Amino acid sequence: MDFKKILSNRKLRYGSFATALSVAFLVVIILLNVIFSVLAERYPINIDLTKDSIFMLTDESVDYLKGLEKDVDVYVLADEATFNTYGGYYTQAVEVINRYAQHSKHVKVSYVDIVKNPTFTANYPDLDLKSYDILVQCSGRSRIVSVNDLFNIQSSNSYYGSSYIASSKAEQVMTSAIMAVTSDRVVKLAVTTGHEEYESEGLTSLLTQNNFELVTVDLNTEDIPTDADGVIMISPSRDMDEAVLKKLDAFLSNDSNYGKSLFYFADVEQPAMPNMEAFLEEWGIAVGDGVVFQSDNSKVLNYSPYFSLVDYVDETYSESFASKGTYVTLPFSRPLSAVYSERNGFATSVLLQFGEAAGVRPSDADASFVPSASDASGPIPGLILSSKTRYVNLDSYQSHVAVCGSISAVEDSILKSTSVTNGEYFTNLFNSLTQREDVITIAPKVLGSSQLNITAQQAYTLLLVFMVILPIVVMATGLVIWFRRRNK
Repeated sequence: MDFKKILSNRKLRYGSFATALSVAFLVVIILLNVIFSVLAERYPINIDLTKDSIFMLTDESVDYLKGLEKDVDVYVLADEATFNTYGGYYTQAVEVINRYAQHSKHVKVSYVDIVKNPTFTANYPDLDLKSYDILVQCSGRSRIVSVNDLFNIQSSNSYYGSSYIASSKAEQVMTSAIMAVTSDRVVKLAVTTGHEEYESEGLTSLLTQNNFELVTVDLNTEDIPTDADGVIMISPSRDMDEAVLKKLDAFLSNDSNYGKSLFYFADVEQPAMPNMEAFLEEWGIAVGDGVVFQSDNSKVLNYSPYFSLVDYVDETYSESFASKGTYVTLPFSRPLSAVYSERNGFATSVLLQFGEAAGVRPSDADASFVPSASDASGPIPGLILSSKTRYVNLDSYQSHVAVCGSISAVEDSILKSTSVTNGEYFTNLFNSLTQREDVITIAPKVLGSSQLNITAQQAYTLLLVFMVILPIVVMATGLVIWFRRRNK
């Protein structure tokens, strides 16, 4: 066989070249596919075309991740494909979680199916880990995020116990969790017990998810921890004695170093509290009798005069959203008043108040009470802040007492509602008064059409337009056309 002749064959030469070119092309395609796959896992190169970029991280989170210098492990305790099978908000949550690794080389996201890999939980005997939990770790510090924590869940039928996901707060929760395990400072709040205080699961959840450490303190038997930054007292039903009030006074004084805060929430169902209310009056805040109502339908939600929207008097804690036409509500609130503006180092300021058309229904009013019979008229304060300041040379030191007339304002359903901004407002208030600097507040994200939030006055207007005016216009137009055609 003449191999030289075969190799010199023109068809073979060109055929071999074409084959080699095809192989080289395939190799390049494969290499490019591998490279882009790696890039896609590390860098956010896909595009979110949704209206509010619900699958992307906000600039606040991205900027924080750019400055992150500690290594963080995020373990999603479920198979990624299984997590995505639920679709909708679950898919959005997965996309958001994956973004953290794309924006920072210090964040690693892993999916672990603990049903198939039960040995994973054995490595964490002190943690109660469940399927679909998210474990965030950094340098031995851990934060567990429940899958339900990723969403704002609201009841659709209280009788049957059904509920639905109203919005996603996956980014807020995940960013807060990462900040919690990497932060060098933990803000501690002491929640008081021992006087039949109201247990607000909504407020507890809100503060925990925003990286506050909560501890309970029985004021009858325990001292307030000296490392606590603030005290929360929610609607106690038994009055404080002199010993308890001295503990509060000593805490706020902090050996004349100040820097402490008391958050007090009153309620219309509280009995008389002369000692505690006298303590608050020393700080310039008086808690009145009765419940505030609103006669202006444009300031009412749920068609209830006691479910009122309030005005921002001081926009320090609402500057990020006050101009967007969003509201805070203080339902079923007791009326407050400032005893003085300034006195002996104390200064009071009204933060939220009910408008000119507000009034007060006395606690002893009977069923015949009508709003026009109320002696009180607006504006009526619903949230007041008092500050005590001590100056040393050019430096100032402050402690604060903030009093809110409504415990309903921090109910779970209100704090999670997309109709009002109570959650964001009270988060800002707590952040500011405890002097937190590493703070990021991210609004919940809604898939698809958002909820139509309207006041009672707006509802009446729409009812009048669509149920009365529009049918009359249509009927009149039809009659005119009928008469014109008939007379032709």
